[in-house]
Amino acid sequence: MYNPFYDNQGYGGRMGMWQDGGDINPELVNDVLRAIRDEVHAYYFYETLAEIAPTDRERQTIKSIQQDEARHYHWFTMILQRLGGQIPEIPEGKVPLNYEEGLKEAIVDELNAASFYQNVAYNTDDRHIQMHFMHASHDEQRHASWLQYMLTGMR
Repeated sequence: MYNPFYDNQGYGGRMGMWQDGGDINPELVNDVLRAIRDEVHAYYFYETLAEIAPTDRERQTIKSIQQDEARHYHWFTMILQRLGGQIPEIPEGKVPLNYEEGLKEAIVDELNAASFYQNVAYNTDDRHIQMHFMHASHDEQRHASWLQYMLTGMR
């Protein structure tokens, strides 16, 4: 089975895209570590949610969201490596028990991630880190919209 978390070759995985930075900000490193952990948890959450989705269309939408989460993971691991951090071992996250509750939980998680990523972007002077976190924030907002649309369609 393909595991996107062990393939750093995709998604523009060139370390040379940034200039060497100055001092390492431990708070930024911790924020990037949190973002990596959250993206891995989201990826596997969506794996299960897609399996219990009632229609092929919803399943494909969830798989598209899942691919975005893998892309974010790659961005954030590149940032972490550039900052000198090590990719942590990540414990398993929660999985949805039923589809409707899974959608509700995913919407909240996506909105929280969007807000967190904006804060990370605002708290760094590194333009490339800002760009990746703001792009990920916009993706998370879009995901929340898609998930809300699917939840509304259930009623």
